[in-house]
Formats: sequence, structure tokens, C-alpha cells
Amino acid sequence: MLKRFALRHWALSLLATLALAPAALAQQQPPADANVDIQQVQDWEVRCPQGNTAQGACTMSQLIDNPDSGQPLMRVVLAYPPEADGPVLVFLLPLGVRLAPGMQLSIDGGEPVRFPYQVCQQQGCRGDLPVKPELMRQLRGGSTATLSMIGPRGERTDLDISLMGFTDATQRIAP
Repeated sequence: MLKRFALRHWALSLLATLALAPAALAQQQPPADANVDIQQVQDWEVRCPQGNTAQGACTMSQLIDNPDSGQPLMRVVLAYPPEADGPVLVFLLPLGVRLAPGMQLSIDGGEPVRFPYQVCQQQGCRGDLPVKPELMRQLRGGSTATLSMIGPRGERTDLDISLMGFTDATQRIAP
């Protein structure tokens, strides 16, 4: 229970750190910070606090556009929170999704992994997916991950996440 609370607290802190505006959860880039080193690793952005030698202090993320409008819609973050037993994928989405069905992630059209939303607040909704070793192997060996969710009118929405640079980025942030 304490571990689950700590993970939620970490993810809420991550949400605040990303400074996502209420009306534009995934649309804006995290604020530039003079104390953060930012590297682009193909389709992933790696962010590491300067001078922080703590293991797992770096994160990687990707902004995903709405396939219909081209507008930013979702941010995917991979991090190693100290409260978790390994890496966690965090999906930051706007409000207006059906919560009960949860989300599912598939790699290159493979068998999907289902997981729930953790919380929805004014800024949007968040779902966390602990990344087990088998899922990490699939992500590192894949070319595209697809996040599926159900919209407010019951329509399924599939958002493709590029895995180009995923392996290199995960090696840079690994504790």
C-alpha cells in the first residue's frame, strides 16, 4: 500500500514537473530548465538533472500528435522512480476519455497489455504501466507501440508511439 501511494505521489510530482497546462495536457513541451540536460535520441527526448548523480534521476519522453488534427495529444514518459521495482511508462492524456475500459498497449500489433488509468485531474488523465523485463524486450526490439483508449462517445482511438531511439534512450536513463 505504501509503495502504491509512493508511486502515485511520484507520478503526480512528475505531472507537476512537466508543467502541463490544464487545457493542453500533452500539447506543451516541459519548460526549459537551465539545470537540466536535454538530449534528443531519435524520437525520444532524454532529460537529466545537472549534477544529480542519483540513479534513475533521468527520464525520457515523447510527445504524440492526434492522427486526425496533427495537434499534440499525449505525452509518454519512461522513468525509474525510486518507489518502483523497475521502469514505469507514464501516459499523460487530456480529459474526455472513458475510464472504465482503461488503456491497452501493444507492440508491433502483438498481444496488448491492459492497464487502468490512475487519476484524472484538471490537467488531464494519467495511466502508469510498470515495465516488466519481457515488455522492455518487446519495446526495445519493436518499431511502433500503439496505445488504445476509448473516447467519450465510445470510439476507440489508437495512438502510435515511435520506438526509434527507444533502446539507446533507455540505456542513457537506466540506473
